[in-house]
Amino acid sequence: MEKELTMFFYLVYALIIVLLGVMWYANYASVQAGEGSPLALFDPQTKAGMAIQYCVILYTLCIIPGALYWFKSKCRRLSEMEEGYEKYRQYYMYARLRASAIASAMLFSVLAYILMGGYQPMMWLAAIAAVAFVFCKPNPRKTEEDLSKKDPDSTY
Repeated sequence: MEKELTMFFYLVYALIIVLLGVMWYANYASVQAGEGSPLALFDPQTKAGMAIQYCVILYTLCIIPGALYWFKSKCRRLSEMEEGYEKYRQYYMYARLRASAIASAMLFSVLAYILMGGYQPMMWLAAIAAVAFVFCKPNPRKTEEDLSKKDPDSTY
């Protein structure tokens, strides 16, 4: 299951990067040709553009810490379970859900970037989500650490 989670992680990350690269190149090529951006469906200065910006910003800034906190609370509950297949199955399911939630923030930011014709602040939001996504990368040591029982009196 660890390998499946790692493959899921890299597949999602690669798809987002490829999507971003293709959209950036399409926008860059048309601007260089003097045609303007073909992707700009919304002007960032209009009410619709500002509404999209605020929604994407709010979504990104809520989903990233929310997903991380939710996963941590699930791991705390899982650490109380007895060792076995079910414990690891649930852990990997929660890890995929966490990665999917953070990837959705990245995807919405890239989509807003595209719809606004390359509006740069949306790319920074995608970068924030990409960094959060990198920190969700699974590895065996982190899995064992997440699932080990914690001492309630411990400060760590």
